Amino acid sequence: MAIEKPDYQVLLKEHNFELRHYSPCITANVEVAAEDRREAANVGFSILTSYIFGNNISKQKISMTAPVTASPTPEKISMTAPVTVSGSVSFTISFMMPKIYSLELLPQLKDPRILFIEHPERLMAVIRFAGLFNEKNFSRHQLLLEEWLSKKGITPAGPPVIAGYDPPFTPWLLKHNEIMVEYPG
Repeated sequence: MAIEKPDYQVLLKEHNFELRHYSPCITANVEVAAEDRREAANVGFSILTSYIFGNNISKQKISMTAPVTASPTPEKISMTAPVTVSGSVSFTISFMMPKIYSLELLPQLKDPRILFIEHPERLMAVIRFAGLFNEKNFSRHQLLLEEWLSKKGITPAGPPVIAGYDPPFTPWLLKHNEIMVEYPG
């Protein structure tokens, strides 16, 4: 059985880089504080899979989708003193909800940490790569994507998002990962 993935059209493809036009979608999101993106993805994945496996008001199961995405949560500035710094960073972990659901039809949440977001159609620049879901791999490919976008004269309109498409037991060499960044049209 195939796992549902986002609908998009490839507008331009060069090697492992693509410019894509994504259709609207709904995502389930959870904000997680962690030492790094991988730890945040593991914690967030657990929270979100609990919801889709039936930990919701109606105990309804929802089909798994791909990818799982992780992005830095925009920093919130508070007007308090003193300012403190912790060793953890906040990431937003997301799952796309299957297309058969509208916000009104999704099972009601039991976990208040989860938030649904409706995304309009959008343009994304993407680099596809194999390997581990870790900071070293992420940083290297993010830099390659930024260099490619600069050569194309495209300025990103949002933070980079790492997307992982495969289950944890997939051999690292076969894993399908992407770095995605929104850009203006």
